[in-house]
Amino acid sequence: MSLPVILSILGLIALAVVLVRMALRKDPNANSHQGHNHGTGDGHNHGDAGCGCGHEGGDEANLKADANEFHSVHHGKDTRGGCKFDPAEEKRARFLPKPKIDTSNLPAPDKRIVAAHQGVTIPVITNHLNILSGEVASVIRGKSVTIKSRNSYSKDLELALSYVEDYYKSLGISVKRVPYQVRGKTYYNIEAEILGTTDPKKVVIVSGHLDSTVGNPWTVENVAPGADDDASGTVGVMEVARALKDHKLGYTLRFVHFTGEEQGLYGSYKYSDQCAAAGTDIVGVFQMDMIGYCGKPGNRVDIHDGEDRNGSHDIVVALVRAAAQYKLDLNVVDTHNHAVDNRSDHAGFQDHGWKAVLISIEFTDDGFDPNYHTRGDKVSALNLPYMVEIIRMTIAAVSDYAKIQN
Repeated sequence: MSLPVILSILGLIALAVVLVRMALRKDPNANSHQGHNHGTGDGHNHGDAGCGCGHEGGDEANLKADANEFHSVHHGKDTRGGCKFDPAEEKRARFLPKPKIDTSNLPAPDKRIVAAHQGVTIPVITNHLNILSGEVASVIRGKSVTIKSRNSYSKDLELALSYVEDYYKSLGISVKRVPYQVRGKTYYNIEAEILGTTDPKKVVIVSGHLDSTVGNPWTVENVAPGADDDASGTVGVMEVARALKDHKLGYTLRFVHFTGEEQGLYGSYKYSDQCAAAGTDIVGVFQMDMIGYCGKPGNRVDIHDGEDRNGSHDIVVALVRAAAQYKLDLNVVDTHNHAVDNRSDHAGFQDHGWKAVLISIEFTDDGFDPNYHTRGDKVSALNLPYMVEIIRMTIAAVSDYAKIQN
């Protein structure tokens, strides 16, 4: 073959490569999980672009919502300035004055809550965490299986749903799957409920999200342990339920596990929309999202109320006072900023006007979980005594908020 012919062939190959690249750039769906707006119409980013998270390949999934999928009160999940929190906002408000919380004249610890606290132990939570993050196998619906991923598209999410659902059944607590649709496909949240005895129409919600990701939530991630994010919150919700199941509460207590959080708070947006449509009288929402990592001395736990949005500071006060009343080994911080606005499942409830807070690990540059959205988010990286204390604090505050009866 002559040299001119060879050069002509190479030229054609190069031209073909250029044309393919141009076509991909023009494709609005190409790499759409990286930094694109996913349909809320508000300019917010629904992926994890720019957060330094590790990405894993897989088949592209289709849970990208259109603007009309949710109630217009919602703004869409915000990931600007970082994945889980806005560091610029956190720094802006760090030294600003915050409302004083009176921890004087606290009542004596309630013996029933003290007993409930004793049931929250490291072996108990470790077992749940190991199962939900795929460290060990578990018998679910009669089969020995391992939950390797709770990614919204993973087949193993069904195993996680079944595990949590069966847990509530074992406690004798009423439980059901609550369906919602995105782009015509049906997904499920889990709702367990203890009816109130004196004013059952008033509802207190304790929640967390069940799904996980290793940084690329728009694909099928077959391995996504998510021990801190958010198996820790999932287990926290389960433990609050176990601790309070035998007590009479004035208000109805709901335990809700959301899916689709990592794609854009979809499950909680849909659930809060359903509650609004039903006229549900929600007194307060305690959202637990990442309560297991603490890599610094001091046991700091952050409570986010969006600067008292809808009066949500009341819940902050309940949590701070609960930690003080039961002398828990926690430094409870009222962040009182907007660093997590539209970033976890409390947001949808705040959008509808209800009181709601996020309970989380320290959301600062030097205190945040370095394993966030990676395969390193495993149980071995968690501070389990710290997590136990957070669950105990939540039990005490929720029991008070739901009007535990004498």
